[in-house]
Amino acid sequence: METVIRKYGNSKGVIIPAALLKELDLDVNEKIDVKTENGRIIIEPMRQLEYSLDELLAQCSPETMTLDDDDKAWLNDSPVGKEAL
Repeated sequence: METVIRKYGNSKGVIIPAALLKELDLDVNEKIDVKTENGRIIIEPMRQLEYSLDELLAQCSPETMTLDDDDKAWLNDSPVGKEAL
């Protein structure tokens, strides 16, 4: 699809046609990654991966989930600032 680089204030930009946005399931304000590769501009959607707590905990070793004395003291300590309880 052909498009033109246009001036937007002090910057320049490209309009991404609605058909391409629909094909990629992208909309206004979604994050994209822009890079160059072999003289080309590559624009890729940045998809946020979603994990459940169970999936994340399954990746942890049991040793990393045990609390040492410093961790326990921190968890049981009183607020020192404007923390919301």
